[in-house]
Formats: sequence, C-alpha cells, structure tokens
Amino acid sequence: MKRWISLAAIFMIAAAPLATAQESSPISWLSFETTKSGKSRDLIGATIKEDGPMYDELLANGTLTSWGIAVPITHTPGDHMNFMLWAGMTDWSKVSDLEAGFMKLFASRTPEQMAESEKAYTEAVVKGSHHDWIIRHHVYQQGSGDQAPKYFRIGYYKATPGNSAKITGFYKMHLQPVYEKLLADGTITSFGLSTQEIHGVGDDWTHIGWYTMSNLGSIDKVEAAVDGAFTEEMVAEIGPLMDQSAHWDQVLLIVHTGGTTPEM
Repeated sequence: MKRWISLAAIFMIAAAPLATAQESSPISWLSFETTKSGKSRDLIGATIKEDGPMYDELLANGTLTSWGIAVPITHTPGDHMNFMLWAGMTDWSKVSDLEAGFMKLFASRTPEQMAESEKAYTEAVVKGSHHDWIIRHHVYQQGSGDQAPKYFRIGYYKATPGNSAKITGFYKMHLQPVYEKLLADGTITSFGLSTQEIHGVGDDWTHIGWYTMSNLGSIDKVEAAVDGAFTEEMVAEIGPLMDQSAHWDQVLLIVHTGGTTPEM
C-alpha cells in the first residue's frame, strides 16, 4: 500500500526536536501533508488511533526518542502544508528495530483493514502533497521538562555559497548562549540549529533555527533577547553569509506528543 510504504520510510530513520540530546547529533524525519478542507482532524485522529500504539511502544523501548503531530498556525503564500508528523531517533543505527515495528504492525492487519486505512488517508489528503525533510541537529538543548512544549517557532535560512559552516559557527558563538539563558529561565523549552541531512530537489533553505515554548508570549521575550545581543559587528558578519530573500518563518501548534493521552 502506497501510504504505508511511505509512512514506513518516514519513520525508518529519525530524531526529533523533542528528543533527548545525545553525544552524537540526532537527526529528525519530518513528514508533511496537505489535508482537504475539513479533514485535518480526521487525519490527526486516525494517525493517533491506528499508528499511535506502535509508535508509543517504540518510544517506550527506546527505538524512538519522540514522535508527535503539529499543525501550522501561520501560513505563507505557496506553503499549503497543514499537517506535520515527526519521529525521533538518536542516530541512523536503530533502523532495524523500527522496521521490525512496522512489519509487526502490517502483519497484524487484514487486507480489508489495510484497504480501509488507505481509503481514509486518500479521502483526507490532497493527492501529491506529501513530502519529507530529514534534518541534522548541530545544536540541540532541552530544558528541565517542567513545562510541556505547545508550539514550535521555526526560522528558515539559506547560506550563500561556501558559507554553510560559517553560519553554524556564528550561531554557536553568538546565539547559543542567548538561547541557553532563555532555556534556563523557562522562556523556552528547547532550541536548536539544524541543517539538511538529505537534500531534496528544489529545497530553498540550508539551516533552520528553532525553539519550542509553552506560551506564545515567549516569542516577544526571545526576539527582545536576540535583538539585545546583536551588535553592529555581528550584523555585518552574518549579513554576507545568508541569502536574505530566502528567509521565512513558521509557528506550529503541537496537537499530540507521543506517550501522552490524546486531547482530541
């Protein structure tokens, strides 16, 4: 079944922004869909009900570090994605355990059940809208866990030729300390800088800077802290490293986190 093959590939190798940081930099597999009008809740509910128990089992045994579903609350022209499913792993080494989980899931279902699930997916999703991103986290830090993350704030950036590593170095030197303070005082719940692990055709970004938060009011505090940290010298340094016309942002609402009881 096309949908199940696609989903199996999505979760074969992944690590997520909500995963626990490891010595080796984790990777994340992000799967995107565009749902038909009025069908977003159907897809979210079906994913949690039908696939959620398997993901939770893999989460519990350590195969996955996290998984969940988020939807954008901000939209830009040309970006019609309204469903994102992430899954997390520490590195590329646990593919076999995850694959075994999918094989076990498939074997437990009758052809009729598979056909019914495929039909529900087709009815909910715009044909041809599915796509994936695989990202490597060069910086990743998570807070104490006292606050549950409710939102992602993501900024997309494109390095000018030959400057990808310089952007990562700039972030680590100048921005990481700012975000560490925001993490320590509870303004944000995690943060990081990530690049493309697998490059897709037509991708117009090289880096994403992201953080999670429990309250949207944190955005004002983060922006104030970052603006206050920047000097004229830093602005002059980072400017030539990036294609300013390629920058764009997103805010996503986390509607389900693996291992928790659905709120829907």
